Amino acid sequence: MADPTAGSTTTLHSRNVEDARARLTDFYGFPLVVDPQLSDVGNFEMTMRYAQLGPVAFNTLAFGSTVVLHGPALISMIYPFYAAMAGTLLTTRPGAETPSRAGDGRLASAASARPQTTHCGPASEFFQASFATAAVTAELEEELGHGITALTFPTSFGVTSGQARPFMALLDLVTSEIVQPTGLLDRPAMADRLGAALLTTMLHTTPHQYAEELATPGRTGPAPVLTVTDAIHADPAHPFTARELARISGIPLRTLQSAFLGHHGVSMTVYLRNVRLAGAHQDLRSDQPQGTTVAAIAARWGFTHLSRFAVYYRDRYGVLPSEERRDR
Repeated sequence: MADPTAGSTTTLHSRNVEDARARLTDFYGFPLVVDPQLSDVGNFEMTMRYAQLGPVAFNTLAFGSTVVLHGPALISMIYPFYAAMAGTLLTTRPGAETPSRAGDGRLASAASARPQTTHCGPASEFFQASFATAAVTAELEEELGHGITALTFPTSFGVTSGQARPFMALLDLVTSEIVQPTGLLDRPAMADRLGAALLTTMLHTTPHQYAEELATPGRTGPAPVLTVTDAIHADPAHPFTARELARISGIPLRTLQSAFLGHHGVSMTVYLRNVRLAGAHQDLRSDQPQGTTVAAIAARWGFTHLSRFAVYYRDRYGVLPSEERRDR
């Protein structure tokens, strides 16, 4: 796969089959063969745009002529999802054929333990989001609190309504940003967060054998919640993540999230932010060494983005932190 720390969008264009094959293999990390017997090689043209979003390799692929691609079994490496943006695709594997037509409201899965062939019609274009298998496994096992087997998905499923719609909305957002870049994906932090959001949303909204278990809130007593609450109050400026708090609690993440919400009435993220805001509020209203700035107080309590801190503070206390400090 492409460099997982990349983030910026890249465009590749080729009119040569061998060159295209090499570029596709370099991007995906496995051989993707353009079949010269079945493809319109004389009129071959390929344009690929791609970006690496944390654990997700995202790309669009357009062909100016009929192209047939042969790919290996992918499930040990990636879980790919794709949909036609223009023209038609037909993916075949032993025992299954999966058509994809632009505007059909469906998302296809190429996660298979068998090799597969994709027939790309003339002037076809599609996007593909490829989730690293290792990242998917780690995320899901942490949420569930136990080991998992390889995920199985339908060869395609509807995304215009129902549970999978938020996933498709995120895919559409990234696709539009890759096709007409605004620079959003050139920011590594933004690219990584989008990748994390795609991964979590994929796990929670697509049909697979663990979907029902993910949707069922775990049950636990108050002790793990109190352990996490104490950790937050002991060091509220620490950059806690949900995964870290789950490890502190000793229970699966989804169980902790449900129990924490039931105990405190707010999510862990909101609770942590409120604790930080209360500390900053106290410091802004108290005597501080000469020259202490609002930014310094915000950073002391774990707020790294001053403008975001100002919005949160105003929403909670009715004034901007600069106004609070000026009134002392």
